[in-house]
Amino acid sequence: MKKQEIRKIYTEKVSELLAQGYIIFPDTMRGHQGEIAHIDLSNGSEILRVLLYKDCRYDRNEKGYHGDTMVLVVGKAAEDTRVYDNWDGTIWNQRLEPRFQIEWAEISDGSRRGSDWYTTLEEGARIQEKQYARYRAQDSRIREELGQAFKSIALKWVRKQPRMKSCRLEDIERMERVIGCDGRWYFEIMVKGKTYTLGR
Repeated sequence: MKKQEIRKIYTEKVSELLAQGYIIFPDTMRGHQGEIAHIDLSNGSEILRVLLYKDCRYDRNEKGYHGDTMVLVVGKAAEDTRVYDNWDGTIWNQRLEPRFQIEWAEISDGSRRGSDWYTTLEEGARIQEKQYARYRAQDSRIREELGQAFKSIALKWVRKQPRMKSCRLEDIERMERVIGCDGRWYFEIMVKGKTYTLGR
């Protein structure tokens, strides 16, 4: 999906509300809260905002897509929104009551210039996993797993790390000597799901 399709979906949402009798409500459309676009509509009893903005998902503890997204929200203004006769009113985006929401993953080529391509979050996660697999396949580091004797030596160092004083030898899952891309070597020690680097 390209940007043009997102513009079309945004326009269709606004047109749909206009067809239901809503009118453009410019009283609350001043200001900028980081959004790409918003338009406020009213039917006399409520104000709806059709909002398009960029967001990001970077919670590495969660499975799924991680990265920049584009979000389209149709939300009702909070009940305590005040509109004055002097065209001066503010609707806060974070206080909208969502009526409709859709979020797209931004497909990036790795550059910082942004993207022209968007897809569903599920497809974005699948594409990202493929990108990560390709990146891992290019890893030119050489790894060698080390035996029990090395783990015994590493245990003294691990116990000096924060909250690792009571660490036992069986807590060390694996220890590897790694020769990096630059030819230098170091050790990686995997303990209780954490990875410690020694000698880098």
